[in-house]
Amino acid sequence: MQWLRMKHFTSETGLFVAAAILAVAIFPVPKALSQSETKRETKSEVKSEVKSESSSDAVSRTRLAVDLERKKNYVGMVELLEPHKARLGKSGLVLLARGLGKSNRPVDAIGALELANARFPKDAQLQTLLAAALAKADRKEESIAMYYTAKTTGVKYVPAYDGLLSELVKGESRQEARDLISDMMKRFGKKGRWVSQLCELYALDAFLEKAVETCLEGLRRDPTNPMNAVRLATTYREQGQPEKARKILVKTAGKIRKSEPVQTALGDYFTEKKNYVDAFRWYKAGVKNDPKSFQAQLGLAQAALELQKMEESVTAFTAACKLKRTAIREFQSGLIKIRNRGDIKWQSRFESAISESCQVSF
Repeated sequence: MQWLRMKHFTSETGLFVAAAILAVAIFPVPKALSQSETKRETKSEVKSEVKSESSSDAVSRTRLAVDLERKKNYVGMVELLEPHKARLGKSGLVLLARGLGKSNRPVDAIGALELANARFPKDAQLQTLLAAALAKADRKEESIAMYYTAKTTGVKYVPAYDGLLSELVKGESRQEARDLISDMMKRFGKKGRWVSQLCELYALDAFLEKAVETCLEGLRRDPTNPMNAVRLATTYREQGQPEKARKILVKTAGKIRKSEPVQTALGDYFTEKKNYVDAFRWYKAGVKNDPKSFQAQLGLAQAALELQKMEESVTAFTAACKLKRTAIREFQSGLIKIRNRGDIKWQSRFESAISESCQVSF
């Protein structure tokens, strides 16, 4: 009996061993990896994992930066994004640049945009943003060159043209600006703001016939812009047609009720005619609409002085001098007139006002 049990056990064991051998043959046990192979495989897995996590992390940081920008937490934006700029996409780098700009770090803002442009070299929007940042940092020539690049890259990207136009006007490259506007209008149509800009450029260079033609068109296409009427009136006066100048200003003042530039221009017109009553009225309207208008305050002060409205004169002179210290010359000229009149009371008031508002001592 014992022998039988042993025999049965042996046969079962044999079957088990045989099955095991067969399983190994069909499904071989993986060969043990060498140490170097294990390191390579682990490194590859980690790299893939980090890449996935980095991409996800960059997107998350960009989203958080958008929320911080809404809260005007620009320092927080920079702290969140700057250490990870190597992994940021276009949106993240633009946000970083904005945060740096708002944190008074213009050089670093330019660096972030340069990095973005290096990664996306055919992006007109990024080139335009970089051009604007360069202009803000007073790197004018580089800015203009980058705007031209953006214009070439994105031939239909209007902000690149607008930015370039702004820099050309600031740099007084008026012929180049006029040529650019002509190109813009051919490509995109006659937008009112561009016609108004062209009106200004022709008026500044005293191309009188072109200024009249363009400014009249500006009045039609950009009716809420009061400067078309002001420049047209100036041109009419230079052509020796003051009555035309007056009519266009009065007509525009009726259409645009709160237009300080037009009201001040009318004040100037009546001052030239030595009609100080009407000049005073228009300057006063201009000051009411824009108390920070230097020309309106100065005109009001001088007209009031001529009409011997002394309180209003000294108040307006004081306001003008606070806006621009160059008003001191006219303020002192007014003081001389008062001295010549022998008006001791107002002489003292003017002297005190000049000393206090223009920081000049006697």
